[in-house]
Amino acid sequence: MKKIDTQGAVRRAKQSVVFDVLIVGAGPAGCAAAIRAATRGLRVALIEKAQFPRDLPGEALHPDVTRVFAELGVGGAISKTGFIRCPGWIRESSCERSFIPFEGQSGFAFGYQAWRSEMDSILLARARRAGVTVVQPAITNKVLMKDDRVAGLEVDGKLWYCHHLLDASGAARWLSRSLRLPVKNYSPRLVARYGYLWGDCALGIIPEFREHACGWTWLARVRKDCCQCVQLSLAADAQRSLRPPDLPPPFDCLPAHVRFRGADVTWRLVPECAGAGYYICGDAAAVLDPAASSGVDRALASGLKAADLIAEVTMSRMDSIAAAVAYRQWCAKQFVEQARQLASRYAQLEEPPAWIEGLELQFARLEEFLSIPLANAGNSVIPSS
Repeated sequence: MKKIDTQGAVRRAKQSVVFDVLIVGAGPAGCAAAIRAATRGLRVALIEKAQFPRDLPGEALHPDVTRVFAELGVGGAISKTGFIRCPGWIRESSCERSFIPFEGQSGFAFGYQAWRSEMDSILLARARRAGVTVVQPAITNKVLMKDDRVAGLEVDGKLWYCHHLLDASGAARWLSRSLRLPVKNYSPRLVARYGYLWGDCALGIIPEFREHACGWTWLARVRKDCCQCVQLSLAADAQRSLRPPDLPPPFDCLPAHVRFRGADVTWRLVPECAGAGYYICGDAAAVLDPAASSGVDRALASGLKAADLIAEVTMSRMDSIAAAVAYRQWCAKQFVEQARQLASRYAQLEEPPAWIEGLELQFARLEEFLSIPLANAGNSVIPSS
């Protein structure tokens, strides 16, 4: 673990700008936290290693996300993007097809097939307008510590100080790796394979979810001229090939230059996702596979939750330890509820994955771990299965 904790660094801190919140990662979680914290009067800096726009997969968004977009002040900009709207999705199981509608308070509701690079750029622009200091592109090198508390980070060789550091670095899990926080897996290693077909594509605007004996394929039009295929095997000995077998039309006759990429979607949680001076949000804190259909929703919600707790602590309305405990418990509750829903769906497959049978025991151990007072949690680990 790389840390700086010297008297010289502390002296320089007194002469440097100290932010209320430093955020690593400008994806949905990081931008949501930045916007919320800034609009609540906090001084915020957002550090992003990539230059936008960046190449990221398309995302299926549930209709509920429109409320969050409006809350963040980007609802109008999102509505003008031309993202494909769909009233539901088609489920294919045992050769039977059925339409599953989204439902809202007034009947039908419409979700989005969003293009991530465009969505991320809209959120980042909103953060800038809210007064957030954005540093991009930039590389975070080291965590700064003071009295066993996270106190900032080194960015491109310069020291940045803060009262709270928020990690929204996604799969990189920058802060948890730096602090050596344990990551608890709740599934075997799962790798989702995804690829895109540009040009003419024999898919409509309604996404299709096709169940296999022990897995699934997702087909969706993510742009007018682009269709996406995502495939996942849930078996413990899942195929590691970068090109999924038995691709459905129109992906079964892909041009030679089209390649599938892999994404690690192992179900996992960082139980210590908040602590002395830090919070971890989005995929850096918890991951479920794409069939949960809530990755962006979870990221946005976690960023908002962390920012609200930080604001309460900053305004002396809440103790910092109580806030960290509340965030850990909130993250765990969200993860467990959605994992149970997903496991319930997978139990109905022709060949359900055997590993879902042991989930409840693992969830009980997680609950026991979270009951340990935060002051003692640093010396505790969740027992292995």
